Amino acid sequence: MSQTVFQLKITLMGSQKPPIWRQIQIPAGLDFQQLHAIIQGAMGWTNSHLHAFTDRRRSFSIGMPDEFDMDETQDGREEKVQDYLSAKGDSLIYEYDFGDSWEHIIEVQKVLEAEPGETYPKLLKGKGACPPEDCGGIWGYYHMVEAINDPKHEDHEDMVEWTCVEEWDVNEFDEAHARERMLDRFNNARNSYGMFF
Repeated sequence: MSQTVFQLKITLMGSQKPPIWRQIQIPAGLDFQQLHAIIQGAMGWTNSHLHAFTDRRRSFSIGMPDEFDMDETQDGREEKVQDYLSAKGDSLIYEYDFGDSWEHIIEVQKVLEAEPGETYPKLLKGKGACPPEDCGGIWGYYHMVEAINDPKHEDHEDMVEWTCVEEWDVNEFDEAHARERMLDRFNNARNSYGMFF
């Protein structure tokens, strides 16, 4: 019996030229905690903050419930992606770090049948450097980029010291490293509580 695969494009909302995005293929039967792990690895985040999946109306919240929001958040380990996405053009929002509020739009580009012999998830391609954690959200990121890349900027020295880099390339994206990191995160999530199909 063939498995359904979603091809997704994940774009960091508010990202400028170049927009920061990743294109992946995943089994439709994954749960949201596994999708979270995949996004973390593909994008380059460090999984240091809370997250939630929702829609544009905020009519639901899927993540990892904690003692403060047990009634508000559905457990991502118990919700399947295919129950919320099913056709080309369907979309969800993934928010990471509720302080910096990194919002990503997840859009279904294609619904496919798994190819025989292929393993999923797959990172197909991407563009743009992942911002560093705790830099103040998308506005803070571009302020940081400007400060690092302009030696005359009043915050140049502070930002260089904080990031330990003297130039920030917004285009930097190591596809091979992102693919390896994504699979590591996914396998760790899968092994922590069982197989997905």
